[in-house]
Amino acid sequence: MAFPTASSQPSRSNPFSNGRPPESSRSNETAWPCDDEKNDHHGLGLHNTSSTQYNDDTKYSEPTQPSIDVQAQAHASALYINGKLILQPAPTQDPRDPLNLSLSRKMLACFYLSCFGALAAAAELILGAMLPVFALEYSGLDPKILKLLASAGGFPANTDPLKYLSMLPNAPPILEIYLLASLPVLVIGLSNLILVPMAISVGRRPVVLMTGILAIVGCVWAGNSRSLPSHLLARCVQAVGAGTVESLIPFVIQDMVFAHQRNSWISGAFAAQGIIIIVLGIAAPQIVIDLSWRYMYFITASGAAFFLVGVFFFLPETRWERTRAEMNGMPRNESGYSHAPRTFRYNIAFFHGEMKWRKGWNAFVDTLRTFFYPHIFFITMLNSVMIASTFAAGYTIAPALITAPWSWDFLLLGLCLLPILVAAIAVALVTGKAADWMANRIAKKRGARLPENQLVNLVFPTICGIIGSVIFGLAGSNPKDYSYFTFLTGFGMMAFGFLGANTIGAVYVLECYPHLAGPALVNVASFRCLLAHHKPEDT
Repeated sequence: MAFPTASSQPSRSNPFSNGRPPESSRSNETAWPCDDEKNDHHGLGLHNTSSTQYNDDTKYSEPTQPSIDVQAQAHASALYINGKLILQPAPTQDPRDPLNLSLSRKMLACFYLSCFGALAAAAELILGAMLPVFALEYSGLDPKILKLLASAGGFPANTDPLKYLSMLPNAPPILEIYLLASLPVLVIGLSNLILVPMAISVGRRPVVLMTGILAIVGCVWAGNSRSLPSHLLARCVQAVGAGTVESLIPFVIQDMVFAHQRNSWISGAFAAQGIIIIVLGIAAPQIVIDLSWRYMYFITASGAAFFLVGVFFFLPETRWERTRAEMNGMPRNESGYSHAPRTFRYNIAFFHGEMKWRKGWNAFVDTLRTFFYPHIFFITMLNSVMIASTFAAGYTIAPALITAPWSWDFLLLGLCLLPILVAAIAVALVTGKAADWMANRIAKKRGARLPENQLVNLVFPTICGIIGSVIFGLAGSNPKDYSYFTFLTGFGMMAFGFLGANTIGAVYVLECYPHLAGPALVNVASFRCLLAHHKPEDT
């Protein structure tokens, strides 16, 4: 089944509004857009186009045997021809084509989208680390006593602070406290099954904006909640919004950048989120003690509103119709046709083009049908293990650090998230530019960028995640024998493994099934959360 990655409102006089290029696009006159190897085609700066014009450094390679090479390119997806890099997907000359956005516009769009998406990860990791606060809150005690308790030496050794606090009078069951962190993960998985296919039907932009507003509403609701059930419902609403935006990040990026750049862009987007997580994480204990835990939600909602405004103005619709041949680098023959310009009104429009409800339904069906495709199943299972172990570590790291013998000061508890910053920087370097360089070098030798090239890049993050889990478990179970530095090192390695596997895995499934980009990403984004959902008290 041919499943185009995107569709968008065609420009005026665009002869390809039906998504099919004319037969002349397969004629002997086909020229492929490609970049000189000497240019920086491995980083973020490749093919920075404006309107309908290509860069001066963009060249066109004429095949020596056109009738044979064009057909071969349409099926073989060669990344290099005569030593020149072929742009995949092949960009059109339409200024509304998201591939033709300027580099600065792409970076602004990714910045605001990534920062907003960071709220999902921040909610899980930061609020997961603050579970002792909620245990006291819903026991009728002031959470500020945690500062005094930490100053007095912390909780007794070999005890679980949450189980210890659950024995207080009027304390809710420990499972309900853990649900504040774990239930949103389940909701994210379920919502992605519906909302990501909807992004295929109506466009990425309306889904991002609508779910973004939903996330802000959930934050405000959580901050004003007066009971644990109300707080739980608010967290689920927040998860539907912020989690969907987080899952759409790779989908939007693959619409805007070329195949050989995806590692750099996707890893950069996820790595940038580490900054927000660290800033909020370090400030969280101070905010809880000096103000209230409710201000964490209000601050998050304010930040979300700011970034959502940026998304509204700087993230245009990226849904665009492309054939399989175009995805493989064979451009349309657009000679003699004119295109409507990209205008400000077009950029901020809520909807673009027709509603493709059947495509959304097909995406949902294909999601279920392709779950057991070997490549998708492997990446989904790997991501499930990584996200489950990382979130479980996030739930248990704070209780372990405020327990003897480590007995951290509660106000310093936010520093436990510093390993995530180190992991984010490492992800940007190792699974970003370096991974693109590795995959493109292998592709140059083989002639085509095969999805299996990404498996080489997946080895190191996976090994780090496994070793980090062992170190984290050993140090956490035997705090008298290991320092908290060893404990945090294991946590950082787990975070690097999760972020790295997330980045490489997304690129891998996109390259395996470019015509099924939506269902492939839905599988990974949804089922990893569904499978990773567990009872944290068993960890």
